[in-house]
Amino acid sequence: MPLLILLVGMNDSGTSTFFKQIRLINGEDFNLKQRLGFREAIYENIIQGMWVLVKERNKLGIPLQNSANEIHEISFTSDDCLRVKFTEPSAFQPYVEAVDSLWKDSGIQETYRRSDFKGHEYFICDSVKYHFDNIQRIGQLDYLPHNQDILHARSRWTTLEDMYYVLRDTPFVVAQSSILPFIARMKFNFRDTTILFIIGSSDYDRMLYDSNCLADSLSIFKSIINHKYYSSSTIILLFNKMDLLREKVQTADIRKHFPEFQGDPHRLEDVQKFLVQSFKMRKLKNSGPIYYHMITAVDTENIRTVYNTIKHAILSKNFKDFLQL
Repeated sequence: MPLLILLVGMNDSGTSTFFKQIRLINGEDFNLKQRLGFREAIYENIIQGMWVLVKERNKLGIPLQNSANEIHEISFTSDDCLRVKFTEPSAFQPYVEAVDSLWKDSGIQETYRRSDFKGHEYFICDSVKYHFDNIQRIGQLDYLPHNQDILHARSRWTTLEDMYYVLRDTPFVVAQSSILPFIARMKFNFRDTTILFIIGSSDYDRMLYDSNCLADSLSIFKSIINHKYYSSSTIILLFNKMDLLREKVQTADIRKHFPEFQGDPHRLEDVQKFLVQSFKMRKLKNSGPIYYHMITAVDTENIRTVYNTIKHAILSKNFKDFLQL
């Protein structure tokens, strides 16, 4: 029977990005159909992101630096742009100049700074900056996304199948699961299961549907770690988005959302320690060991190192290279 590595995490925690990285590390590149699907998703990410920024700029009353950009904003002032089917680059082409010009405007930049990722006033996907910064390349008529573009893409429709491979004569299955069907996935017939629980470390001030993202992650983790189905499973916490956390702590104050925090809210090490301790507190005394690692899922070399360490630790049942809660 194969070993199961199951990736679990809240929406936008980086679970799908980590899964894509594992595919690439194992030599499973994306085929043309998948790349075309991700291209459409990237176009949609960009349009939706700019639609949010234009709407919020007007709501916040932030002036545009260049008054000529008022014309470009017209493309994003109604919901019509969200209904366009971007199956071909030609459908996206009319928006490229507007996106490029607006993104360079200090008024839009200030609006982005005040998003809940930066300034906690509204929600916008944290990967949108990458695509805006690359709009001229993405806007070419012959554009086909490369791997880094795909790693930053948020797609509702492009799904990837579970991976099966063999390491040292041992079969592995790597799967990703949303929270709701999680228990069903655990009932599959596997010799052993390792759960990689992925956390958006920079999400401590992000709100989704009036609920704090980190608080939701803590709640789900508590239900998993203390459930009988997982008592014999190896659990590894992956604190993702270290790049964003490093940037966020410079200006954000975690105490606004977690008043129990003690330490310097602008010191990375203090915030990391608090995150680890918060998850540790959800663990019952009689549960097994839980390991953790700090990662940046969009960094392929970082994930290659971490994932190889995970695989060899599973095979040898030796987790000496991991920190323990």
